[in-house]
Amino acid sequence: MDKKRRRSAQPTEKNSSKKKGFHPIKVFFKIVLTIVLVFVMLAGGACFAYYKTTGKTPFANDGVTSINGSDTSFLDAFLKRNIKLNVAVFGVDKDGTRTDVIFVVHYDSAAQSISLVSLPRDTRVSLADKVKENIKAEGRSYSQVTKLNSVHAYSGNKIGCQNTVLQIEDLLGIKIDHYVKIDLEAFRAIVDAIGGVDMYVPQDMYKDMRDTGDPLINLKEGDQHLDGEKAEQLVRFRGYAEGDVGRIEVQQIFLKALADKVLSTETILKNLPDLISVMYKYIETDVSLPDALKYVNYIDKVDMSKISMETLPGVGQYVGDVSYFLHDAEATGEMVERVFYSVAPEESQEGTTADSKSLLIEVTNGGNINGLAAQYSKKLEDSGYRVASPSNYSGQQNTYTRIQVKNKGVGSDLIAFFTDAKVEVAPKEIGSDIDIRIILGTKEQ
Repeated sequence: MDKKRRRSAQPTEKNSSKKKGFHPIKVFFKIVLTIVLVFVMLAGGACFAYYKTTGKTPFANDGVTSINGSDTSFLDAFLKRNIKLNVAVFGVDKDGTRTDVIFVVHYDSAAQSISLVSLPRDTRVSLADKVKENIKAEGRSYSQVTKLNSVHAYSGNKIGCQNTVLQIEDLLGIKIDHYVKIDLEAFRAIVDAIGGVDMYVPQDMYKDMRDTGDPLINLKEGDQHLDGEKAEQLVRFRGYAEGDVGRIEVQQIFLKALADKVLSTETILKNLPDLISVMYKYIETDVSLPDALKYVNYIDKVDMSKISMETLPGVGQYVGDVSYFLHDAEATGEMVERVFYSVAPEESQEGTTADSKSLLIEVTNGGNINGLAAQYSKKLEDSGYRVASPSNYSGQQNTYTRIQVKNKGVGSDLIAFFTDAKVEVAPKEIGSDIDIRIILGTKEQ
């Protein structure tokens, strides 16, 4: 079931300067449900709880060869041969027509890591040939160029997920092993099914949206026990001084708190009937019970501290009078190679790396320790590098440190200064006044 690796050839259009903000990590909790679904729920909560309680597991295989998740045999799973698994996650709107939330979850058992790539719903795509063929076979109409979340609507519920998977495969050039479609109502139900989540609410939150059919948001700063209703208020709230960045950070904190509770043996044993009931009521998936029983063998190879989160590279922009998200084809290809195939960015065509000491470097703190950017700036400066004033990073956090450069062939001499660092060519993300930007990851101390 091999699929040819390819980069998207769809160009990024730049003929309009009018831009629109996008919120690519809407209703972030759905990622957790995906992880639970694939690795726990459908595998049988009882099996997982038994495994966690008794400690009886199959013998692990130390080999490094990986196979696609959907090609995994029971023998592969029993021996815990390394796998890579791609799961598409769709959160549908109230009437189930459009996929308002789209993620691809990549699991690598060898690295024990989970990578989450968010695909903005307004991503501009040209329908793949197979997608058009399927829609025609259903007697339905479509527009050749459309938004990614409209593929499901054009296709209808019968083949909507199948076609959206095909379109994502065409967009990213990867193979999707499974899909999960989630009703937005599942959020409250899942939180209630596990007895709620405890977390610190970082600020007072108030917004009365009842006139639009949405709930009243009324939360106070401090330690809170969030049931389904209050948790929904938390993830819906937008009134942060940092804008959507603040909202994403709070959703990520909630995600980890929810995941920690759901993945505990006590929670599974205590709430298994309710979890199964919610699963069958709100979730549609092509993960069969035999598939899930294979994947449960890998549950001890999931490290919740190794979750990384990214968004499809690109910009919000109008084409004519329609607002789209235009993905950057080159940057997308580099992201796919790095995230899904573990291929580091090329350093230079000759395979050599230039010295970065002649370039101006900015260190920005993307970690959790105050003053860390200043510490690393001094360390680099003491080693002979030109360093600008340190700063704080307000974007997406990552566990690893990102060394962003404008051109291939530079930056690799900086890797040794950090615990876990990767060089990435990202000229559009670096300001014109600096040559290299280093975004510290959460592993740095």
